[in-house]
Amino acid sequence: MSGADLIYAYFYFIIYSMIGWVCETTYVSIGKRHFVNRGFFYGPYIPIYGLGSLIALYPLGGNMPSVTPNPFVIFFVGGLLCTILEYFTSWLMEMLFHMRWWDYSHKKFNIHGRVCLLNSTLFGIMLLVLVYIVHPMFANTSGQQVPWFFVEPFVQIFTVIFVIDGIFTLISLIKRKHVIEKMQKDMEAFQAQFEQDKAVRLAKWDDMRAKQKEKRLAYVADWDEHKDEFVEWLNQKADLSDRVHAFHDNMEKLRNLQHTHAANAFPERQVEEDFVELKKVADELHKKLK
Repeated sequence: MSGADLIYAYFYFIIYSMIGWVCETTYVSIGKRHFVNRGFFYGPYIPIYGLGSLIALYPLGGNMPSVTPNPFVIFFVGGLLCTILEYFTSWLMEMLFHMRWWDYSHKKFNIHGRVCLLNSTLFGIMLLVLVYIVHPMFANTSGQQVPWFFVEPFVQIFTVIFVIDGIFTLISLIKRKHVIEKMQKDMEAFQAQFEQDKAVRLAKWDDMRAKQKEKRLAYVADWDEHKDEFVEWLNQKADLSDRVHAFHDNMEKLRNLQHTHAANAFPERQVEEDFVELKKVADELHKKLK
């Protein structure tokens, strides 16, 4: 591909990222019955749709004069490749930010809740519409239809906006990650100290009460039954007061982050499985210590 061809490919990436944002925002907003500005970024574009479109336009021949696109290949292979892309994106975002941004576990034929057959089918249909209906409005196999004098400044302006948007989005996501990690460390430290103090007291018990000792040791991990005792113990630990204040601050930061664009765009997001119980305990602890 020549330099001009790469610029046009980038241009299509931008256009179809925007069209993808329109489709996804409309689909989710109808389901939620209110407007949802979908996507990680603040602007009206979802790059995963742009990448999926490029897959259909280039490797699968939708924009190549020497290749006649096969609708079955576009639907099945294109849908499969987009599904792999969605799965990888979900996995990567969860690893980086400890958050499951979408979950299809409630849908049939899903894989780890990251992808599902329904979405894969929709990907295939969207690629067919793209190749045979939408894309011919922007280009054809005999040459570019969108004039260069428009494409060049458009991609330059978009790139500047996209980079700035990406920086602010990344800062917001990194803040969320750091707050969750601090909460995890605080809760682990609280629980470890609680268990240590409890073990010291239990060690003084009579051998005849060994069974009772085992019973009491067991309840340390049972938050629902013994959260009041844990909170009372925490309030009495003067040496942990600084950590308690830090815990409060982190919880308030997390609550404030609930109103960021990324949080509003994915209202069904969930903390990853390792943090589910931690989040439950942290929320109740924050409420009781407030």
